[in-house]
Amino acid sequence: MDHKPAMPTLHDIARAAGVSVASVSKVLNNRPGVSEESRRRVLDIAGELGYLGRAGRASRSAVNSVTIVTLSRYFSDSQFYEEIFQGIMEEADARSLDTDVRLLPSDGPGAEVDVSDIFRNGLPGSILLLGLDQPAIVEQVVASGVPAVIINGLDPTMRLSSISPDNRFAGWLATQRLLEVGHREIVYITLPLRLSLRRRLDGFRDAMESVGITFDPDRHVIDLDKEKVADFETRIAIDRAFKSGRLKETTAFLCSTDIIALGVLQSLEARGLSVPSDYSVIGFDDMTIALHSRPPLTTMRIDRVELGRQGIAMLMEQIANPNTSPRRVAMAVPLIERATVGPPRTQPA
Repeated sequence: MDHKPAMPTLHDIARAAGVSVASVSKVLNNRPGVSEESRRRVLDIAGELGYLGRAGRASRSAVNSVTIVTLSRYFSDSQFYEEIFQGIMEEADARSLDTDVRLLPSDGPGAEVDVSDIFRNGLPGSILLLGLDQPAIVEQVVASGVPAVIINGLDPTMRLSSISPDNRFAGWLATQRLLEVGHREIVYITLPLRLSLRRRLDGFRDAMESVGITFDPDRHVIDLDKEKVADFETRIAIDRAFKSGRLKETTAFLCSTDIIALGVLQSLEARGLSVPSDYSVIGFDDMTIALHSRPPLTTMRIDRVELGRQGIAMLMEQIANPNTSPRRVAMAVPLIERATVGPPRTQPA
């Protein structure tokens, strides 16, 4: 039986040329960052090893294919990411892009995630990191030299382009809504495991300090992680806070997600308290369930489908113009007024 010789890999070329796999990827995808001498050596060796035909396909692949990398748990329990993914796929289809989805396992929020498996059998043409912006992941992707964009996250080192909601502004705007109707005793409730959620807290702090209120985490923040409860268990943390007397002066809650806000509404209802007569509540994300809560939840809307579409558009721009500096795009997050915000009560609840 005849056996075809094994197709050379990027690792074979890198070893023979004395350069990194990332450098080989940059040469074959016609990207900057490699000296002219190394570039010629890589192309010569690729030709000698019979890789040139594949190199042509690699260049085409960089334009016509994208690997979408995210966590499996984002799709098992999150409408938020499903709708971003919908936008990604709609735009990819409109641009005739081949797509490959890699769902990575995770032990839970805050756990380390390894993306090295996506490079095991060669480098993908391009990468979308969906909700993944941990420093270790960014390092791996940057080192690969593959065109990449982060959706719903950001690279603080500005080596990868990213698009996300303007979380800090959204936190400020939501807080301003509560301040303008007279609230001053506002508690922010969050599960701050990702940078995006911490940015929302920064916006809350900005708004509070803008009216002369000294920000005090012990007074103004309930951290569900420190309370050791999940977002869907928010009611437990709120019940504890009421029993401890911590919420005696509080008149409003700003919640970093709609799921957290719904837990607050349930806790208040169980205590016979009324929204917005006794307390005002604002959520984040404008999930479908927010419209059907009792009462309908005032929240900050994130256009998740458009977020996905724009992520693909940014990636295509980067591929077409590889010398362009990375950029960070922040999408507007409007306030959706429903029925959970009113002036502060005049008597203790």
